[in-house]
Amino acid sequence: MAQLQIILPDATEQTHELAEEKNTVGRVEDNTLCIPFDSVSSHHAEIVFEGGAFHLHDLGSTNGTFVNSEQVADAILNHGDEIRFGAIPAIFLSAAAVSAADAQPLPDTASKGSEAAAASARPANFVSTSPVPRNVQTKDVTGMLALAAGVVALLASAAVAAMALTMSA
Repeated sequence: MAQLQIILPDATEQTHELAEEKNTVGRVEDNTLCIPFDSVSSHHAEIVFEGGAFHLHDLGSTNGTFVNSEQVADAILNHGDEIRFGAIPAIFLSAAAVSAADAQPLPDTASKGSEAAAASARPANFVSTSPVPRNVQTKDVTGMLALAAGVVALLASAAVAAMALTMSA
């Protein structure tokens, strides 16, 4: 069964099955597909299944109906068409594509990942032949002592300057 996937402003998605021969789209609740947002007219558009295809008809909406970024009054929908009712985007999913997706199970990636991780362990006799030596962090004790001596000297000179200022006053 064909579906219409509506993307709401808060980035959530609603998927509606186009189960009826005529599906109305609009802001008020008497529509088959109710999209309660201001940019959608109360009776915005209709999607009708006729002649083996889904036809989209704009019902004189205020903010227009667009298919693949082009404003339309009438259009035949194809799988993956991007529709916009006012400012609300949607995607048309054909019945053939939806049933093919349902028929194909997703692969079990969790077990494949753990198998690959176990198989890629480093061998016990591994030796790196890289010409670039491994960056091993060592502590530079001499540098740290020089830094500490510099800080002590700076503090001592500040103390001497402060003492000289208090004696001259």
